[in-house]
Amino acid sequence: MDTSVKRRRSWRVEAKRKIAQESFEGNASVAELSQKYAVNANQIFHWRKQYREGRLGDHGSSRLLPVTVSREIVVETASPPSLPGESATGTLQMELAKGKLRIAGSVDLGVLRAVLECLVG
Repeated sequence: MDTSVKRRRSWRVEAKRKIAQESFEGNASVAELSQKYAVNANQIFHWRKQYREGRLGDHGSSRLLPVTVSREIVVETASPPSLPGESATGTLQMELAKGKLRIAGSVDLGVLRAVLECLVG
């Protein structure tokens, strides 16, 4: 009869955050980090999710995305919008690693933030 007790390893929040951040840098795959830190890859994916949701403590200010302006077009309007509350319309198109986003006209900023968070991952 085996009387040994297997203990679960307890990770500090700082260590989880460090590994999650390292996984987003792209220098190593989750599988490589799993071997490096001797932790199951599924655990790292869970920590990545917690990190994105802000549940691994303060991880600095908002993450900034690199932006490239492919073509700049300046259009002067002949007259300001005629109706109160009417806003100028335009089109915004972004190509990200997980997909493309195209917005025509005005959009609620809360909805735009949610969509970008999903696309950026």
